[in-house]
Amino acid sequence: MGQTDLFGTEKISKILLKLAPPVMLAQLIQALYNIIDSLFVGRYSDSGLTALSIIYPLQLLMIALAVGTGVGINTVMAAKLGVGNEKEADEYAGVGTPLAGFMWLLFAVICWFAMPFYAKMSTNSEVIIHDVIVYGRIVCVFSFGLFLESIWTKVLQSCGDMKTPMTAQIIGAITNIVLDPLLIFGMFGFPKMGIAGAAVATVSGQIMAALIVMKKGFRKSPHRQVYPHHIAKIFQLGIPNILMQSAYTFYILGLNLILATFSDQAVTALGLYYKWQTFFFIPLGAMQTCIVPVISYNYAARNIERCKKTLSASIVFGMSLMALGTLCFVCIPSQMLRVFTSDELVIAIGRVGFRFVGISFLPMVTSLIFPVFFQAVGSSLKSSLLTVIRTVVLFVPLAYLFSRFGLNWFWLTYPVTEVITSLTGAYFYRQFLNKDYVRKTEASGGKNITDVTAATHISAATAGADSTGSHDNIDNLDNPDIALKPSKPGVIITIAREHGSSGKQIGKCVANALGIPFYYKEMITLAAKESGLNREFISDIHKNSPDIMRDLYLSSNAVQYAIKAQDAIIREIAENGSCVIVGRAADYILKDYDNVVRIFIHAPQDYRIQRVMDVYGDTPKEARVNIERSDKARASYYEHISGTHWGDARNYELTVDSSDGVEKTAQFIVRYITGHTQTDSAV
Repeated sequence: MGQTDLFGTEKISKILLKLAPPVMLAQLIQALYNIIDSLFVGRYSDSGLTALSIIYPLQLLMIALAVGTGVGINTVMAAKLGVGNEKEADEYAGVGTPLAGFMWLLFAVICWFAMPFYAKMSTNSEVIIHDVIVYGRIVCVFSFGLFLESIWTKVLQSCGDMKTPMTAQIIGAITNIVLDPLLIFGMFGFPKMGIAGAAVATVSGQIMAALIVMKKGFRKSPHRQVYPHHIAKIFQLGIPNILMQSAYTFYILGLNLILATFSDQAVTALGLYYKWQTFFFIPLGAMQTCIVPVISYNYAARNIERCKKTLSASIVFGMSLMALGTLCFVCIPSQMLRVFTSDELVIAIGRVGFRFVGISFLPMVTSLIFPVFFQAVGSSLKSSLLTVIRTVVLFVPLAYLFSRFGLNWFWLTYPVTEVITSLTGAYFYRQFLNKDYVRKTEASGGKNITDVTAATHISAATAGADSTGSHDNIDNLDNPDIALKPSKPGVIITIAREHGSSGKQIGKCVANALGIPFYYKEMITLAAKESGLNREFISDIHKNSPDIMRDLYLSSNAVQYAIKAQDAIIREIAENGSCVIVGRAADYILKDYDNVVRIFIHAPQDYRIQRVMDVYGDTPKEARVNIERSDKARASYYEHISGTHWGDARNYELTVDSSDGVEKTAQFIVRYITGHTQTDSAV
C-alpha cells in the first residue's frame, strides 16, 4: 500500500492499529528501564527508592540533551537525503559522534562535582544523600552509551532503518533487567552492590544498545573545517527539542523541591507516580507518534477534514485507553504503591496523590495531543507554547500555590494544569480552523483543491499578497492538464532572484529566445499531481512560516512531504531536456548535473521598490516590507535545503543586475548562455 493509499484514504482506525503496535513495543521497552530499576531498588531499601526519584530529573535532562541533538542531526540528514545529497548527510552524521562525546564529557564533569550539592538541595537525610551521590555519579559519568546510542539511532532512522534501533533497545533493556537483581543483591557470584548495582545495570544496558547501533550508525568524521557550520545547524534544529524536553526536567525538579519541604516520603510518592505513569502512557505516546505522518500528509494534501477526523479519533482512542489508568489510580492506589514500597507513609501520601492525578488523565489526553497536532501541521510556535504553558507556566507555580494550603492540596496541581492546557489548545485549534489555508478547503466542500478547478480559481484570486508579503500569483495553476514539455538535450538554466528584480519575467524571455520550456508555477502543479499533495501548499512552503522558528516549520513532516515531491519533479524536468527553471533552490537540487547554468538575478533596492510599486500597487513602505519578508523567506528555505547562503556568488555561474530592464537583462543572459554552450561544444 502506497503512502497516498495509507495516509490519504485508509480508515483512520486501521492506520492507527497498523502503526501503533511497533511504537508501543519500543516505548514499553523504554518504560521497563525505569520500572525494573525501581522495583528492585524498592525491595533493597526505601532510601534508594527516594534517591531514584531525586535523580530522575537529571536522567531526563541527559535524555533531552542526547535525543534533542540526535533530532537535529536526524532532521538535517533527512533534508539532505531528500534532495539526494548523501555525501553531506554523512558529514552531519560524522559530526554527531565527536559532538556526542563532547556533550557526554561536559555533562559528566559537571555532574560529578555538582552531585553532592544537588543531593543536599533535595533532602536532609544523610542516607539518601549518600545514595543520590552514588547512583547519580554512576549514571551520569558513565552515560556515554546513552549519548552515542541516541545519535547513532537518529542517524539510522534518517536512513529509514527502524529495525536496528528497536533491536538495540530490546537488548539494552534485557541487559538492564537481567543485571539489576544480580548486582543489587549479589546473586550467582556477583558482588552485592546495592543501589550502585542498579546504576551499573542501567549504564550497561545503554552501552550494549550503543554497541549494536554503532556498526551501522557510525560515520567517519568529516574535515574539521565543516564542524562550526554543521554543529550550528544541528543545534539550530535540535535546541527547540532540547528546550522542550528540558522543560519536563525542571518542572519535575521543581515539584521535588516543593515536596521535599514536607518529607522525603512525599518525594518518593511523586517518583512512584512517574514510574507508573510511564507504563500507562505507552498507548497515548504511541498515538502521539502515529498521528503525526497522517495529519502532516493530509494537511499538505489539503484534506483538512481528514486532519480533523484523525485528531478526533486520536482523542477518543486516547481517552478510552486512559480511562483504564484513571480507574487504576482512583480505585487501587495502595496496591500500585505496594508493588514498589512497604513504607506506610509513602503509601498514605501516594494514596491521596494517585487519586488526584488519576482524574487528570482524561484532560491530559488533549493537553498532550494538541501540541503534536500543531507540530504535524507546521505550527511549531503553538506546539512549543502549549508545552511551555503546561510545564513552565502552570505546573510549578500552581504546585507552590496549592502546597501553601497543605500536602493534599498539592496534588490538585495536576487536574488544574491539564484542564487549563487543554482549553488553551482548544483555543489555538479554533484559530487554526480560521486560517485562510483551512477555510479555502472548507469553501471547496472539504475536497482536495488539487482536484477542484473552481477552487484553484479561488486560490489564484486570493494569492496576490499572502501573510509574508509575497506577491506571486498562482498563474498557470488553473490548467490541471499541465505536463512536461518536450525538449531536446542541451542546457538547463536555473534562476534564483531577489523579490522585485523581475527574475520570473526575465526567465520567460530567456526561454522564449532560446526556444526551450519555462517552468515556474508549472512545476508546482506537476509536483502536486505526482504526489497527491495540494499545489498551493507546495507553492507556499517557503513563505508560510513565521519568522520565529522557521527552521522547525520547514522541518515538519507536512513540509518535508512537499519538499521531496517538488525536488523529485525538478529532477524529472531536468532529465527531460533543456529548460529554464525559476526558484525552488533548483540550482542546488541539480548541483550534480553537468549541463546546468546557475544564475542569480539581483537589483538595487530602489529599483526593486519601484518595480513592486508599479506591478502590485504597493506604497513605498509596503513594498519595502514585502521585499524584506520575501527575500528572508527565500533565504531561509534555500539555507534549509542546501546548508549554504542564498545569493552567495560562489553558488552561481552568473550573477546579474537587472536594473537595466527585463529585455536587456534577458538578452545579456542569452548571449552568455549561447557562448557557454558553444564553448562546451568546442571542448
